[in-house]
Amino acid sequence: MGGWIGGFAHPALLWGLGLASVPILIHLLNRQRHKPMPWAAMRFVLAAYRKTRRRVQLENLLLLLLRTAAVALLALAVTRPFTGDKSPLATLTEGRRDLVVIVDGSASMGLREGVESVFERSVKRAREIVRKLSGSRGDRVRLIYAGQYPRLLSWTTPEQASSMLDTLTAPTDEPLDLAAALADVLQRAKEGPSESTADGGGVLEVLLLTDLQARVFHPEDSNTKSPETSARGALFDVLERLREHKVTVVVEAPPGSEPNPPNLGIAAVEPMARLGGPGQPAEIVVEVRNFGPATKNNVRIVLEVDGDRRPSETTDVPARGRSQVVFSVAFKTAGEHVLTARIEDGDRLACDNQRSRVVVVPPAVRVLLVNGAPGAIIEEDEIGYLRAVIEPASDAIGRGSLAPFDARELAPGELSAPDVDFTHYDVIWLANVESLPAIVVDKLEAAVAGGRALIVSLGDRVDTAAANTRLFRADGSGLLPASLGERVAVRSRSEAYYRVKSFDTTHPALSFFADERFKPLLTEIPVYEFISARPIAGARVLATLDDDGGSPLLVERAYDRGRVFLWTTTIDPLWTRLPESPATLVPLVHEWLHYAGATPEPPRNVAPGTPLVAETSHFPRNVTVVRPDGARRPLDGDSQSTSGDRWVLPAVPGKDTETAGVYRIEMDGGAPISFAVNVDPREGDLERITPTELTAMHFRLSTDDAPSGDPGTADRRGELWRWIAILCLVALVCESLWAAFLGRKRSVRR
Repeated sequence: MGGWIGGFAHPALLWGLGLASVPILIHLLNRQRHKPMPWAAMRFVLAAYRKTRRRVQLENLLLLLLRTAAVALLALAVTRPFTGDKSPLATLTEGRRDLVVIVDGSASMGLREGVESVFERSVKRAREIVRKLSGSRGDRVRLIYAGQYPRLLSWTTPEQASSMLDTLTAPTDEPLDLAAALADVLQRAKEGPSESTADGGGVLEVLLLTDLQARVFHPEDSNTKSPETSARGALFDVLERLREHKVTVVVEAPPGSEPNPPNLGIAAVEPMARLGGPGQPAEIVVEVRNFGPATKNNVRIVLEVDGDRRPSETTDVPARGRSQVVFSVAFKTAGEHVLTARIEDGDRLACDNQRSRVVVVPPAVRVLLVNGAPGAIIEEDEIGYLRAVIEPASDAIGRGSLAPFDARELAPGELSAPDVDFTHYDVIWLANVESLPAIVVDKLEAAVAGGRALIVSLGDRVDTAAANTRLFRADGSGLLPASLGERVAVRSRSEAYYRVKSFDTTHPALSFFADERFKPLLTEIPVYEFISARPIAGARVLATLDDDGGSPLLVERAYDRGRVFLWTTTIDPLWTRLPESPATLVPLVHEWLHYAGATPEPPRNVAPGTPLVAETSHFPRNVTVVRPDGARRPLDGDSQSTSGDRWVLPAVPGKDTETAGVYRIEMDGGAPISFAVNVDPREGDLERITPTELTAMHFRLSTDDAPSGDPGTADRRGELWRWIAILCLVALVCESLWAAFLGRKRSVRR
């Protein structure tokens, strides 16, 4: 059939054509059933038969052909043959279409071009295309609303797709994952033939209505090679698999769109450094990005703190560049605070003109200092220097400020008292403590497991054998992150000393010294004596000494929800000159205690569509999430208790966090918990890929240049089965009429 028939939707059913031989077989079997028997009057019958034999044969042959044709046509209709546009039979085909329409619902589609946004124009275009189709003809439309993940809105008739398009009024706040959307199309292609498109010769029509944002098609970024390269690889992988199914994606953007529209956006709202306690000054950095081709001058930025507007600041933002504006803020209370930065004048893309961030201001860190070697003067007191660092004079921290630490000192013997509750402190510091009774160790283990931090600094009074017995276990169930060994000392303090050989510059407790200007403050401090230690598996060595064995100086380990630190030398001047260098001791102790005393908080700032889990210290009841528009929805599920008297709330599902803004989780029995959802700042980069670049990416991506925008006109095919079924019916009717006619005529002759 060559160029006449393009193929069959169900080629395996072609065997049914063999059933057309059944009428012939029946005819032949009926002929074999009669035996000629001579009898006297036979010569008269033969004479009459010879006169009508040719006419009877023709009548029977026509009846046989009609029966055979009816069976063959029925079998052929079941196989559903189809043909292409160039076939001589093309005018007889159904011309039905199986179309996938992908509407880009990413945040960048909200750019306004005149009175309409790009998204509104794309939806209007989709509506025009769908209205050209007809469900009565068998056309099918699969409508996909694509953002961070594809949403299948319609999968049957054009009428259903048209009604779903009426519900699309605004884009999402998500980026477009084109690979995920095309993977949905690939799954459609793998499902095989539909009622309107046969597999094996034709193609599934795919139309992508988008703003052609360049980063969607070229997601590689020089600053973040790995994740973006994998995203680009995923896109090319799905395009390659679409090629196996002969699927071409027609990409269409609204006509007249600018190749690089100007746009400003708030890219980040961040504290410049770790937040101190209430009353401590903090600098909030607002980063503004200019994605356009021209410099923007005198851009006015506004910062709101918990809804209170601060004086605005102006900045100049270079073309395709960024600028930072710094606001000075002093939070009056501990706890969560909502920062909202906004470009005051705004522009045509509203989604990135505002950005919020929830920050948590920590309360004063409660520190319990256990003094194992008290002295009459500060220079001889084990933790005298520590107290001077964490409890400075009021003038040193500024008028009106609150101290960042709340310290209490106890002797080791007082720890066994019933009224001493370690859970009332954030950090417990054991300074040169000889040993601890078992009852105190049990209380410490429970407190640290519940989220407290323990710091153990060594010295000449520490009984290493007792410490290993009570605080260390090789299986990791003990508190200490390392087993203690022998005491190591230099031969002569006047001739030699140990120094810090290396330290973890990324760790919050030591990152202050990562700056080359401040690095010598830590690495050049003399250490004359220390106790060797062997860390357990899983412990993190934060700093080492330059002795022959590279002995640990500072070791950290996680202990359930808490942390344990081991400082292998003293914190007083007995074994080291550290206390005599305030420029080293003050930042070290402050950063260390702030890190150790911080309560780990679940994320409070997430991307759209990201589930969020929050915690509270009160038993929650009637947990409800309040969306930015004020809508309320109860959270399904039960809260789970954890160690440290904390409760994990039911997760806020991703479908409830798809809109950018500030959310609240409210409950009976606890304070509200806020969290912010923000648009990916890269959505503000509106630079568009050109049609030439698009088609050069992959030959399964194409643009539609026809003014009518009727995608998929090339290589379209249609089915012939309805016409074949009609011919089958005609053959059956003709066979019935012809058989009745012959029967009546021959009965009359008899």
